[in-house]
Amino acid sequence: MYQSKNLDHLGIVAAVCNEIQIEEEINKIIGIDPRQKVTCGQAVKAMTLNTLGFVDRPLYLFPEFFRTKPVELLIGKGLQSDDFNDDCLGRTLDKLYDAGLEETFMRVTAKAQHYEGDTRFYHSDTSSMSLQGEYIPVKGDIDAAPITITNGFSKDNRPDLKQFVVSLITGRHLPMFIQTLSGNTSDKEHFRTLAKTYAASLDKMWSDDRIWVWDSAFYTEKNLLSVPKDLRWISRVPETLNDAKELISTVKSDDLKKSRTLDGYHLVRTEMVYGGIRQRWILVFSEKAHSREMNTLEKRIKREKEQIEKKLWHFSKQEFNCKTDALQAVETLQKKWQYHIIQDVKITVKKRKNSGGRGRPKNTDLLNNVFFVHATIKRDGDRVQQELLRKGRFIIATNVLDKELSDEEIVQGYKDQQQVERGFRFLKDPLFFAHSLFLKNEKRIMAMVMIMGLGLLVYALAERKLRMKLKEVHETVPDQKGEPTDHPTIRRMFQVFEGISVLYDKDGVLLEVMNIRETPRKVLSLFGKEYEAVYGIDV
Repeated sequence: MYQSKNLDHLGIVAAVCNEIQIEEEINKIIGIDPRQKVTCGQAVKAMTLNTLGFVDRPLYLFPEFFRTKPVELLIGKGLQSDDFNDDCLGRTLDKLYDAGLEETFMRVTAKAQHYEGDTRFYHSDTSSMSLQGEYIPVKGDIDAAPITITNGFSKDNRPDLKQFVVSLITGRHLPMFIQTLSGNTSDKEHFRTLAKTYAASLDKMWSDDRIWVWDSAFYTEKNLLSVPKDLRWISRVPETLNDAKELISTVKSDDLKKSRTLDGYHLVRTEMVYGGIRQRWILVFSEKAHSREMNTLEKRIKREKEQIEKKLWHFSKQEFNCKTDALQAVETLQKKWQYHIIQDVKITVKKRKNSGGRGRPKNTDLLNNVFFVHATIKRDGDRVQQELLRKGRFIIATNVLDKELSDEEIVQGYKDQQQVERGFRFLKDPLFFAHSLFLKNEKRIMAMVMIMGLGLLVYALAERKLRMKLKEVHETVPDQKGEPTDHPTIRRMFQVFEGISVLYDKDGVLLEVMNIRETPRKVLSLFGKEYEAVYGIDV
């Protein structure tokens, strides 16, 4: 009886793993136990395939994930889905942790540096990762745990969930470093520790002339003074600093020079000393950011106006005992407004019975004056103008003072910080494996985060390789709308591989790979003969 198994896009994933030698490198680091059928390298490759399966299969259903996949084709001959059981995977995660997760990940990623290109920057950032369900700490000495799973500042706005923090470093295209931190880790402190502990190792793996790029959380006096003096960095300057506020608000638009290489950007450069460090500050004006922030500002002004007018209507029904109290109450109310001021105030006076009773007062009733305030508002032109002047403006600082890098290259380096942000979006995608994290052992959680990082590496590398090849041969592939593109997302390409399957005979012998359509065939030819071979294409 014939049977088929789903290959889909996993053949590409397996081929990328083969190209950067994930299995061989892991086995070299951890070693091979001859008593075990599945090596640690094969188990890591299997888990990487699982992370990029884009199906909801948590780790405890791991054999079920591979039950419908051609395991011997993807991982190795003689292997079956049941070989990848909880014991196998748990043992592998434990050995990965003992071997050193950060060092292991850096050694694997270094195999892919050919595809990174000539980028000069390390892009570094952190993000919180939530644990679904109830987390029960491992019994024993809590202080001995490598990280603490706890509540902390949640960047996902989920303070109700326990969390840990992931630190990620990428180049312009590929991840280079990943680390798991305690849930209450401070960005400001971590960046300083990261630079001190791992900068030399990263330089050894990649190159020693790279420049670190951080967001504004790095930019503190303590960090600037604590990082190695020979470490070169770029950082956004917090707009809360007095010097930053002054520069942003005082530089005239005419002083900003239009960039020749960065479309829609205007720059002006100055030198500054902060934290005892002489720096280059670049004030940047972005036309797109200005337009976006202007729209946001108008919405905020409109929303505030509606809220104030509603509050003033209720306020007009409030009674005051004297005119002074009424006017003071209006002034107190106005202090809370950001973009509006009082335009006109009218005070009306009415008679009220001293007894407070209802009905028309009698001639014998004692009467008191009560005061009512009716106020109208207008937009605070001066304050709004000050706000408008700051829109679209931000400051990039660097300790690179020579002409090695132009102002435009510094700004572009910071703009590419979005690459690490894309990495976090990928790790948190509901289709990705990360949202099913369930492990209760801190060490295994940390090892699983490294596996997630390998999934990100393989995904980014596949996309980078395909785009490079398309540009090299001046070819295109169809996007979601059927339009030709030379920079497709690899997820879109994975989608066109759906339905490709492997046919077996009754004895389990592989007969053929079926349903390879035109676009998948073209993509595989661009990837190369090793990729075509996984899909049984004769080359």
